[in-house]
Amino acid sequence: MYESFYGLKKKPFQITTDPSFLWMGKTHREALSTLKYGVMDNKGFLLLTGDVGTGKTTLINRLVADIKDRAYTAKVPDPGLSKYDFYRMVSRYFGLPIDVRTKSDFLEPFSRFLDDAYKEKKSVLLLIDEAQRLKQDLMEEIRLLSNLERQDAKLLNIFFVGQNEFNSILLQPENRALMRRITITYNLDPLNQEETAEYIRHRLNTAGAGYEIFSSAAMEEVYRFSNGFPRQINIISDLAMFFSSQTGQRTISRKVVVQCRERLSFAVDTAGGKMPDNVRAPAPRQHYRPPLKRRSRWLASPWRMAALILIVLITAAVCAPVQWKNSAGQWIGDLFWRYFERPAPTIDPIPRSDAEDNLAPISLESVDFAPVVAELPLLTPTPPPELHFPGSRETAGVESLRPIAIDAPPQEDDFTASTAETPDPGAAIDWLLKKR
Repeated sequence: MYESFYGLKKKPFQITTDPSFLWMGKTHREALSTLKYGVMDNKGFLLLTGDVGTGKTTLINRLVADIKDRAYTAKVPDPGLSKYDFYRMVSRYFGLPIDVRTKSDFLEPFSRFLDDAYKEKKSVLLLIDEAQRLKQDLMEEIRLLSNLERQDAKLLNIFFVGQNEFNSILLQPENRALMRRITITYNLDPLNQEETAEYIRHRLNTAGAGYEIFSSAAMEEVYRFSNGFPRQINIISDLAMFFSSQTGQRTISRKVVVQCRERLSFAVDTAGGKMPDNVRAPAPRQHYRPPLKRRSRWLASPWRMAALILIVLITAAVCAPVQWKNSAGQWIGDLFWRYFERPAPTIDPIPRSDAEDNLAPISLESVDFAPVVAELPLLTPTPPPELHFPGSRETAGVESLRPIAIDAPPQEDDFTASTAETPDPGAAIDWLLKKR
């Protein structure tokens, strides 16, 4: 896109691991020499670790290219596999025409393959990339593969390539046996500022640049953004060349790199912590929230809501029927006295005078009731009426059917005449008591 503007043959800062753009700094040369020695001398287990974007994949591609005539190599790019899938992939990469269904289907042909390679004086290298994704059971199977050896030589070299967290995985107690079998380890560090400038110049010259496209200040800004990680260097340098070509600037200045840095950085809240410049923070995760129903502003105020409730209660109390009011009052009273004790009624004492307080008790035996009884009127019961029955039973005829004649009760005058004499009070009382 911008190759013709700068006079280049191809883009210098591609993300792909093109071996023609490989730049070997001091750190990378040392790592390559160490690992090559471990493979060719059959050291068994090897380990290469480094942060994301430090150039691990580029380095092992160079290693495989350098030893391809002296070793059989197989690279597993993603070890997140089951046990039998791993065996099938290894068999296919080493060119073994076998159908793996059980573990013995793999071990017997693979053992013969290792013996043949030893007779040919060739090493066998099994590369496992992204080793931090290995499962525990598969790590144990890989460790057991190293038991395929001779008394005087190792037949299989297993090369772990992973990020820095793989070191923590190896330190776990269940991986202690595997960790003790690793003979060569190397950690790949990022580039320093001088190496970053050399890395940029190397890739530009390889692409066919005839002049210094990046200024010194621009390369310093590239290092400040990438912190020496080759992948981040490629990303920001490619974007800076594109923007500069759009503005017609054949030399990239610091200002252009700063503008590209702003477009590549994400503004997130890191809770007071400082994020490394080479790590682009992920976009903040936004959780879905359903839209809330808007309430009226008038009802939003608590005081207005309380006033509305009070108005409703007063209106209900005024407009409610009398029966409802009485029922509500009775219900409220019952509810109140259900939880609170009803007070006992109080009786005010009758006031008494001092003369009444000084009265002595009266004995009924000393009281004479005769005068009182004499004054009481004496009531005597009315005597029963006299019944007059007809003649004898021999009387017959109409006379036997005549009604019975009942004498009239005595008149008041007769009663008065018969009771003209003063009765005895004592006898009257005795007579009344007997009647009762």
